[in-house]
Amino acid sequence: MNTDIDFMDIADGDKAFVEEFENFVNGRVSNPDKTGMAMTTMHRYLQQQAFKVFIGYMKALAHNYRKGRYDQRNEWASKLADVAYSSLIEADLMYDPDYTDLKNK
Repeated sequence: MNTDIDFMDIADGDKAFVEEFENFVNGRVSNPDKTGMAMTTMHRYLQQQAFKVFIGYMKALAHNYRKGRYDQRNEWASKLADVAYSSLIEADLMYDPDYTDLKNK
């Protein structure tokens, strides 16, 4: 798990989800694209909630990328998150002054 984050600050249910999702992507997922497509069959409100989790994850990866907190194992995901997140900010779809103050490493 990412030791940069204090997991004491999140609810037990959220922590359980992170641990279960970590286990899922560590050997149990067979096709990420199909799994993502299957998620679009969830109730529309739940799609919105799931997307908020995705945005939070992308934001964290983008911040870590700007701070140089990545290595070869997650560089692609971190850089992609940085590009995507900065595009959302430039399009005025997100507001994050902490992120815009960070310099690219």
